[in-house]
Amino acid sequence: MPKSKKRKKSSHSQPSATSKRPVSRRQALTTLGLYAAGATAVAASGTYIALDFTSKLAEADLSKIGNGLPTIVQIHDPSCSLCNQLQKQTRIALRDFDIEHQYLVANITTSDGLAFQGRMGQPHVTLILLDGDGVQLQVINGVTQSDAILAQLNAHFG
Repeated sequence: MPKSKKRKKSSHSQPSATSKRPVSRRQALTTLGLYAAGATAVAASGTYIALDFTSKLAEADLSKIGNGLPTIVQIHDPSCSLCNQLQKQTRIALRDFDIEHQYLVANITTSDGLAFQGRMGQPHVTLILLDGDGVQLQVINGVTQSDAILAQLNAHFG
């Protein structure tokens, strides 16, 4: 039987792949900066999402109608591109509208929104202008440019 030969360890062995080199100060600061930037981005996006969600909840509260403030209600289907275009134009118009008001969204995919649409007898892609008592003043159907929306708001609430 042949004898197995054992290898002797060389005193001049190479460092293993798992051995670590010391991290330079520059590398540590760069890595720390990247983690800080990432954490800031995550926190900012979380805050934006929370604020956006809160504002959408407030806009969906149709019980505010008749509380003394002039109200603009959009009959809206979130999956409808025309509804989204009208909402964008309405938000642009509201930036220049100086009268105290409230903007609400009757989302027809919810029971409250669908009930409101039924009471008003209007299709989606519609704005309904209501006085402070909740009485209908004007209806704007279809996608409308922001300047035309602003003119209607000023004519009925101004």
